[in-house]
Amino acid sequence: MVVVIKSAPINQGASNALAEVDFNFHTDGKTCEDINECSTLNGGCNQICTNQPGSFQCSCRSGFRLSSDGKTCKDINECSTLNGGCNQISTNKPGSFQCSCRSGFQLSPDGKTCEDINECSTLNGGCNQICTNQPGSFQCSCRSGFRLSSDGKTCKDINECSTLNGGCNQICTNQPGSFQCSCRSGFQLASDGKTCKDINECSTLNGGCNQICTNQPGSFQCSCRSGFQLASDGKTCKDINECSTLNGGCNQTCTNKPGSFQCSCRSGFQLASDGKTCKDVNECSEQKPCDNTNGVCKNTVGSYRCSCKIGYELLADKTTCRGECPFFSFI
Repeated sequence: MVVVIKSAPINQGASNALAEVDFNFHTDGKTCEDINECSTLNGGCNQICTNQPGSFQCSCRSGFRLSSDGKTCKDINECSTLNGGCNQISTNKPGSFQCSCRSGFQLSPDGKTCEDINECSTLNGGCNQICTNQPGSFQCSCRSGFRLSSDGKTCKDINECSTLNGGCNQICTNQPGSFQCSCRSGFQLASDGKTCKDINECSTLNGGCNQICTNQPGSFQCSCRSGFQLASDGKTCKDINECSTLNGGCNQTCTNKPGSFQCSCRSGFQLASDGKTCKDVNECSEQKPCDNTNGVCKNTVGSYRCSCKIGYELLADKTTCRGECPFFSFI
């Protein structure tokens, strides 16, 4: 015969579980045996039922806490206290929680701390040129002479020459990431790398000119002194033979000279003050070539002729007169 002895409810301490002190009489009719309340419907506990002598106690798994009814377990929101210890994002789950990180960070082995991801360490972050790591992110940038495209990663060349000719005085040549100033023929680049200054070609070997070198902006010109003309090479000077045209303007004889010419006259003529005309020399008045005593001088064009007075004859030198011998008859 089994007799069930029931006592009034008692307080089970921290669990606040109410239980009846249940015992069964042993078959000997004297001894009481404990009843395992947990063996039936888990003692009514929501999660863990622990049998105790004459009683039982409900408890909860980690991440849950016992409700005031002493049987039901409700989830503990670990994220509500100090963010669950998470460095960034704390997500509550039934009986647990999970830490995670914002984009650009990764969870460290402690499962709570977020450490920055260095995107630049892999394929340069996809940047075309410069990748700069930043907390939780990264930024692409470009070297001097390039600008960032709208995709935020590609660098495209800046054509400096398209704005104010790049500051160049004459020629601007765009290059990848840079540009270069240069000058037209006859000019050289100044020390500022932009201004073009004239080259004085005449200062070196007279510019290759045979005679006169005249410097001009970006060029030079060879020319010749009077009496010379420029050859087809544009540098050499060759003599002009003035005598070949209208006898150089000379009245009689024209003699060509390097860069000049000279007029002269035949014997019996003298050069006039114009340096070209020949005028007759009156030998009779200037030189008196004939016999002054018995001779007579007659000027001719370019010459003269001597004759003698009556009773005199002209000798073979054509200038001296000698008296004629008287004619005698010998019988």
